Amino acid sequence: MRLKLIARHIRDDQDYEIDDIDPDADVQTLLSRMEEEIEANRAEGSNWRFSIVPHEEVYK
Repeated sequence: MRLKLIARHIRDDQDYEIDDIDPDADVQTLLSRMEEEIEANRAEGSNWRFSIVPHEEVYK
C-alpha cells in the first residue's frame, strides 16, 4: 500500500503533505522522516501533528 506523511499545524489548521518522500517508501522510512521533521520544528514546541495515511488511489 502506498503511504504518505501529513503534517498538520495546530494554529492555522492546515495539512501539509511532506512530498519529497518516495511514494513507495515503507512505514519505517516514513517514521524516520517524521522524527526528522519533529526535530527540525522543535523550537515551535508542539504545534505540529503528524500522521501516516494511504494515498488517495487506495480508495479508488
